[in-house]
Amino acid sequence: MKKKISLLIASLLLFSPTVANSKPATYQKEIEKRISCPHSFLENPPVYFYCIYRDYHNHNYDEGIKKAEKALKEIEPLLKENPDGIVPNAVQKEGKLRDPRVSKVASDLHMLLGLLYYKKSMAPNDAEVKKIYRDFFQKLEKKGFDFVQVNELLALYSLKTLVPEEFTKEKEKRYKELLKKMGIKEEELHQLVQRAREASRKESEKKLSYLKRAVEEFRKAVEVDPENALAYYQLGNLYSGALSESAPEASEAAAEAYYKAALLFKKKGDMEAYKEALKKLKLVSPSSDYIKKLEKDENA
Repeated sequence: MKKKISLLIASLLLFSPTVANSKPATYQKEIEKRISCPHSFLENPPVYFYCIYRDYHNHNYDEGIKKAEKALKEIEPLLKENPDGIVPNAVQKEGKLRDPRVSKVASDLHMLLGLLYYKKSMAPNDAEVKKIYRDFFQKLEKKGFDFVQVNELLALYSLKTLVPEEFTKEKEKRYKELLKKMGIKEEELHQLVQRAREASRKESEKKLSYLKRAVEEFRKAVEVDPENALAYYQLGNLYSGALSESAPEASEAAAEAYYKAALLFKKKGDMEAYKEALKKLKLVSPSSDYIKKLEKDENA
């Protein structure tokens, strides 16, 4: 399914047969040579769409998000005026959009924006926590203490505060010895750990906000285009995975999303994707009525 998503996004830009028939590595180099990202989405939608995907592929999530949001702002008036209309400049010399209808393009943009926010939520970003500890280590290194000694001090502090029953008299003696040698008070260690925990908490809140934004974008994708099976599938993945612990109703929401994705995949004749969505549905909710409905349709 991951391959299917990549192919869907990449197929929004189709190159000439000469380039397409090249070896994969050569093909990618040829694409990069020809790509010059336009300033406006409507100026060259196929290439602009590819530029968003390239940011996604290269982990430049912030840049991809900016591009996708800009594209959605440009297409919004067209969506209000005529959802079934054709996006201007949908066919270019370099390639063409998968489906040039305004509602389809807007839905795909929302889906891609959701994927970007999801990836951003998963990207590790503990720079602030690392900086807090790095500054502490560097401060003691200047006093002549090496990494092993400083790490031992922090390990003993953690043992004392988290597992006090294992903090033996021998370890307590060593702990006090290190504090004295380094000229550190226990309160400094407490403040250090608290600052690191606070930084980690804020980062967790950011990640959760990105996940919620991803859900919002996938919902918009299916609102604009109720036939967008992949958007339903991704919505199910979010609810059954990243959001399963933070949202009590996530399991039910995931089951509904996988069910709708399965129906749409089957309607389009993509049985491989249908089986994958059904498999996910059975995993997330083995006794779901949605499974019975799908199996009933199969036997009909």
